[in-house]
Amino acid sequence: MNVVPWSEMLAKYSIFSSESIQFFGFFSQGSNVWRFDAQSFYAKEGLALKSRLATLWKSKQKRDVRYFGTTSMAEASPPEKVENLPMVQRENSVGGQSDEAGLLSASMFVDACFFRFLVGKGGITKQMLEKDTDVSLQIPSPKEAKQGKYLVIQGESQEALDNAMHQVNTIINQAIKSPQFQYSHFVSIPLALHPQLLESVKAFQKTVLEFDDESGMSNKGIDKSIFVKHTTFHLTLLMLKLWNEELVQNAADCLQKVTPRVHEALEGSPLTITLRGVDCMKGNPAKAHVLYADVEPNDQAGRLIKASQVITEAFTEAGLVMDKDQTQTLKLHATLMNTTQRAGGESGKRYKKRIPFDATEIMEKYKEHQWGEYHISEVHLSQRFVYDTNGYYRSCNSIPFPEIPSRALTPES
Repeated sequence: MNVVPWSEMLAKYSIFSSESIQFFGFFSQGSNVWRFDAQSFYAKEGLALKSRLATLWKSKQKRDVRYFGTTSMAEASPPEKVENLPMVQRENSVGGQSDEAGLLSASMFVDACFFRFLVGKGGITKQMLEKDTDVSLQIPSPKEAKQGKYLVIQGESQEALDNAMHQVNTIINQAIKSPQFQYSHFVSIPLALHPQLLESVKAFQKTVLEFDDESGMSNKGIDKSIFVKHTTFHLTLLMLKLWNEELVQNAADCLQKVTPRVHEALEGSPLTITLRGVDCMKGNPAKAHVLYADVEPNDQAGRLIKASQVITEAFTEAGLVMDKDQTQTLKLHATLMNTTQRAGGESGKRYKKRIPFDATEIMEKYKEHQWGEYHISEVHLSQRFVYDTNGYYRSCNSIPFPEIPSRALTPES
C-alpha cells in the first residue's frame, strides 16, 4: 500500500462520495506512525469519517479503528507498525497540536453551502452548538472556503471536539433533508427541442394573457411571471441535490453508465409521447399553484415510466437520491405555470409566500387541447437556475434514447 500525506487523503475523499472505496490512513503515537486498512464502505453512510481522520492527525493519539463507529466500517485491529516513517508536516488547514493556551483544535471540510445552516438565523445555531459542546467554532467565509480553508473547532478536550463534530455532522444531515436546501439538479426530458411544441406553448401564454379584461385577469392572480419560459419546457423524471462538483460528476457518470439498461427497458424501440389537455396540481383549480400539460396515459407513457424507473434505481444505487424520492410515484407532466416564479414582491423579488391563481377558465378552454405527439430523443442531467445558450437548462450530461429509423428510399420505377 502506498503511503500518502494526510492532506492528500483529505483532499481526495470528500464527504458523500457515491463510490464504495477502500480507505486507509495512519495512526500516530509520539513520533511513531501506525498504518491501518479499513474494509470497503459507502462514504454516504460515514459523514463523520473525514473529520475524524483530521482530528486524529492533530491529536497525535493512537486509536483503534473501531473509534470510527459512526460509520459503516467493519471493526479492525491496529495493524503492524511501520518502521521509521516520519510524520508528514501538516498544512495549516489540517490542524495540529494543542496551542499555548492548552486548547485542542480540529479542522473539518464542509462545503460552503452548509455554512448558513451552521450559523443559523442571527447566529443562534452556532451559539447553541458552542455552548452545548464547550468549544469555539471558526466558520470560514464563502471566499475563504473557495480558497480551501477548513472549518476549525477549538476546545479543551478531545471529547469536546468529538461532540462538536458530531453535532456539525448532524446539522448538515438535517440540512440536506430540509426543504430550505433546494434541489440543484434534475433528470429531464427536454421538450423544448420541438419547434412546433414551442410555438404552441408561446401561443398558450399569449392567449391566456390576452383574455378579455372583463374576466378580471389581474384579480385572478395571473401575470406573466408565473408562466414557465418556453425554452425550458420539459418533463421531470427525478429531482437531485448535488452540492459539489464531485457529486455532479458522479451523477453524470451514473447517467452515462445506465444507458444500456435504459435502452433495454425500451426494447431498443423509439419512444413517443402525446400531450393533451391541461390540469392543475393538487386540487382546487380556483386556487391553483401549478398548471401543466398532461401526458396521455397510454402504452408509450408506460414505456417512459419504465425507463425512468431504471434511471432512478441506478441513481439510488449510487447514493445520489434523497430517501423520500426513492419510492415516489412519477407523475409525467409538463409545467406551464408555476407560482414559485411569481415576481412583484419587495424590490421586484419573488414573494416569500406563494400566491395562487384561478385556473378555472384556462382549464375549461384547454381541457381537450391537442399539444401533439413528440419523439423523445434524449434525457439530460440538468442544472436548475442555470441555462445554456439555447435557453434550456444547463446540461451536465445527456444520453440518447432509441432513434426513429430513417425511411428506406424506394427506387423509381
